[in-house]
Amino acid sequence: MSSNKTKYISTEILTCNDLGISRAVQILKNGGTVAFPTETVYGLGADATNSEAIEKVYQAKGRPKNNPLIIHVKDKTMAEHYVEMDSLTSKLSTSFWPGPLTVILKKNPLTSKERITEKALSKLKTVAIRVPAHPVARKILCLFGKPIAAPSANLSGKLSTTRFEDVVMCLSGKVDAIVDGGPCPIGVESTILTIENGQLTILRPGKITEEEIKSIIGKIKYKKEINKNKITSPGQFESHYCPETPIRLNVLHPRKNELVLAFGPLPQGFNGLTLSKISDPNEAAMNLYSALADLDNLAKTTQSNSIAIHPIPLQGIGIAINDRLRRAAKRL
Repeated sequence: MSSNKTKYISTEILTCNDLGISRAVQILKNGGTVAFPTETVYGLGADATNSEAIEKVYQAKGRPKNNPLIIHVKDKTMAEHYVEMDSLTSKLSTSFWPGPLTVILKKNPLTSKERITEKALSKLKTVAIRVPAHPVARKILCLFGKPIAAPSANLSGKLSTTRFEDVVMCLSGKVDAIVDGGPCPIGVESTILTIENGQLTILRPGKITEEEIKSIIGKIKYKKEINKNKITSPGQFESHYCPETPIRLNVLHPRKNELVLAFGPLPQGFNGLTLSKISDPNEAAMNLYSALADLDNLAKTTQSNSIAIHPIPLQGIGIAINDRLRRAAKRL
């Protein structure tokens, strides 16, 4: 009689030196799964041209099959092999790649052997593609020589991981290997955008802001409303990035029975953490998921009912932080 339980895998822990990276690439070439750091969050990578390898990613994360994966490539030249780039996206890629920008583009017609598998794209005719800046991710991509599908290295819907130890906690026994690359410097997922008929839509805010994008491509129509009933790219689910403990947003006066996630100094008399003592939005983004993970664990031992989160300014990377917190607060 067959079992629906996920099969336990012996997970290798790899260092980010040449030996560890070479082993990670070997595992990927053999159709395995490897978690590794990017500048945004840790990703769970697999050969984007291998359907069986992609299936392992979905299984390890418990990810819905209609949620496509971001495809990582080593440079713009490799991207142009797999997707159609117009003048606007070419300008953006020149300015922001390598970096935390994902662009939704039409896929190029290729032979079945080299094309990105439909499983990675959830059968869409578009590809969510980016060139990461993290040195470990870049070394892996350069040695591997093919695109790597790499969603965040976490269980689907739960907190993204920005620390090696959190990846181990989430995915040990579910993936073939985890590369220890230390903490991720940005801390929130990439900006995702699409350009259709001369109209740009930001599908998910990130480190790269609308203002920065406008400074590169000039005047262009911006569409603010997103069709939430139609998944056209990764990162569009309304309930996402959720700790187990309920959270309350924009709290100025915490309750006595809840933990506090502060922006600025932690209020006296309350238990919790601060994202940034000096109210630095970039530091807050870098600490967001790790702080939520630590408070989630602390809530279990202190029997706290919820996590109260200070208001964070809606500007710069603060827009991305608020987006993640809003989705974390929306529980299905």
